[in-house]
Amino acid sequence: MNQVPDDHRYVAHLDMLGMSELTIRDPDLAWSVLCDLSRAKEERLGLHFERIDTGEVIGDRVTSFTFSDTIVIFSRSDEDADAYAMVLLVTEIFTRALYYGVPLRGGIAHGRFLFNFDYNLFAGPALVRAYQLSEEAQWLGIRVDEAIAKKAAAVPIRSERGRDTIIRWPVPTKDGVLSDSYVINWVETHRHTFMVPHPISLDAFYGPFTRLFGPVAGLPASVRSKYLNTVSFINHQLAAQ
Repeated sequence: MNQVPDDHRYVAHLDMLGMSELTIRDPDLAWSVLCDLSRAKEERLGLHFERIDTGEVIGDRVTSFTFSDTIVIFSRSDEDADAYAMVLLVTEIFTRALYYGVPLRGGIAHGRFLFNFDYNLFAGPALVRAYQLSEEAQWLGIRVDEAIAKKAAAVPIRSERGRDTIIRWPVPTKDGVLSDSYVINWVETHRHTFMVPHPISLDAFYGPFTRLFGPVAGLPASVRSKYLNTVSFINHQLAAQ
């Protein structure tokens, strides 16, 4: 049950929207979606990246485990390379899941995180904070804590056009208020991946998820708002391009 001496690292929490209801309604479809989510993770988690500023190739810095529709990803330590890998790989998994029609939200935090794979034990304030950042948000997106944002600015972590990967955005939360948050601007980092009209409509964005949850008009207001909030974010970033 020994712990590693240096237990400060970056931790991400990703989960799928609507999985519980989908599992009850259509277990076979839910299983198919979980397979798509697993495929998205496996296709992206092992990628290597070259830092634009130094030319350093970064790879093999993170580990993950999956439970149902939840993915937890954590880094070796909290070095610059770990922050770089965490931000980019989580973004890649998020956008790849969208490609397969799997709606995710996530959070990334820095702090203590303890694990023991022999006993399947995982705990730490960083995991709790990453979970909170993810679960509070009413959208499809990725929030990060201040430590991640500062590290991203210092490294720096930017898109190929030199724009910041992490920006500030008023994220709608479950308590009905807008939380001024640091978020990953996946619209900018993957602007060539998702060729969408500007502005994109709710129907166009939600279209790939209809097979899972039915027509957007039939969604409960609280669920529909998550997709509306995401469309608002996308259109704002597209307008800025």
